[in-house]
Amino acid sequence: MILGQWIIGLLDVLLYLAEGYCIQFFFGKFARPKFCRREYAGWAAGLLWIAVRIASEAVFPELGSMARFFKLLISAAALFGFCAFWYEGNLPLKIFLAVQFVSLRELSFWAASSLLFLGNSLISLCAHGAGRGWIPMGWLVPAVSSVSYVSVALEWAVQGLLLFVSVRKIAGCFPGREERRMGKEIYFYLLPAAAGLLADMLVSLIIITAENGKTVILYEKFPILHLLVPLLALSLLLADVFSFRIYQELAQLQEERAEKSILEHQITQLQGSMAELEHMYSGVRAVKHDMKNHIAVLQSLIQEKCHPHSGEQEEIQQYFAGMCQSVEQLDSRVHTGNAVSDAVVGSKFRYAQTQVPGIRLDAGNFLLGDALAVKPYDIGIILNNGLDNAIEACMRMREKEPQAEAYIALRTFQAKQMFFMEIENSFDGEASFPEGGGFPISAKGDRELHGIGLKNIQKCAEKYSGDIDCIVENNKFILSVMVKGWDGSSMGSME
Repeated sequence: MILGQWIIGLLDVLLYLAEGYCIQFFFGKFARPKFCRREYAGWAAGLLWIAVRIASEAVFPELGSMARFFKLLISAAALFGFCAFWYEGNLPLKIFLAVQFVSLRELSFWAASSLLFLGNSLISLCAHGAGRGWIPMGWLVPAVSSVSYVSVALEWAVQGLLLFVSVRKIAGCFPGREERRMGKEIYFYLLPAAAGLLADMLVSLIIITAENGKTVILYEKFPILHLLVPLLALSLLLADVFSFRIYQELAQLQEERAEKSILEHQITQLQGSMAELEHMYSGVRAVKHDMKNHIAVLQSLIQEKCHPHSGEQEEIQQYFAGMCQSVEQLDSRVHTGNAVSDAVVGSKFRYAQTQVPGIRLDAGNFLLGDALAVKPYDIGIILNNGLDNAIEACMRMREKEPQAEAYIALRTFQAKQMFFMEIENSFDGEASFPEGGGFPISAKGDRELHGIGLKNIQKCAEKYSGDIDCIVENNKFILSVMVKGWDGSSMGSME
């Protein structure tokens, strides 16, 4: 008898440890501890759960329906209180964590309960065999004990496995915890979890009833419940997991549609203006070339007519010098060797000057040549999104520090077969990255479209076997775009 109690106690401890591991893994995927950022801080949730389970079993050791109800209530309340104290995030997130885990745990328990029926059936079979003389009576008690322990161990193993798999599935499809917030989607998440808890309460209340002052277990009265209850629990467990997964896929699809819409809009703009830009670019250069020739002819004619030492010649030379300077300004100030990048950088620089007075702009080291196998609209997407982010960062910095020095610098360089385009800008120094790496967390109010510009840049880089990197050094932010396809054989004509 004592040995049996030790075995059951050991199985209880193993189950509690498995549940503790599941809860620390689950909570750690959705929230970050407030007070300690070390890896072992996540185990606090698991230790709390083990303590709550042991305490609830000690206070309510009986197997009645009300005892299960109070155990459930205590577990949910303790988890919510712990989440509110220990983890970052808003209230809906903490409600979700507590309700979701308790629901998964209870549904896993009922889904595995049919194994006890199999154990009881084997025990009845052993008793029947002993009565028929098939099994020696001396073996009956050890056989019954062995079957009981094995059935309990199998039930709890299946229960722990179902809990582990469901927790992994839900946590695995969650995109990240950098937001640490939940909004209206909490109602969608909580519906299947709440349905699971209500089903658990209902089954707990009706399985054990009283008739004529006697306790009646409905499993004995209706053996079919050994099949129906686990099937109901398993169905609700799958509905809980897959509903969360489907919502995440829908959210991802919506984000991809938004990205696609923005990308298509940018491509349409670039493609629609490329021909006009190239035509205007070549026209301005032609006018500049002709004007310079005309001015040179006029200067030579006037020099022949005017006396070399007269004041008139000096005044005329100053006048023509001013005309030459004006003609030089007809051409774009940005010369990258590519008409599209010239137009995009020039347009963004002009916009930056209007939004951030006194900003320092430099594209002198940004040179693109004909040997670069990147399509013009891909270059446009990279520059459009990168410069938009840089300008917004400078604007936010100036709002906080009106006297701060703002600048944007573009440069390119080659390393073996890889070509690098970098956009460096000043910013307020406040940048946070999601745990595990990724794009910087957006400082905009609407974060549903967080990082779309950088994702579009990354997609362009990946088309050319490249990637992007975001580097933060104090108040300096560098977006580095690496692409493949540069053979180094030629550079486009640079002016």
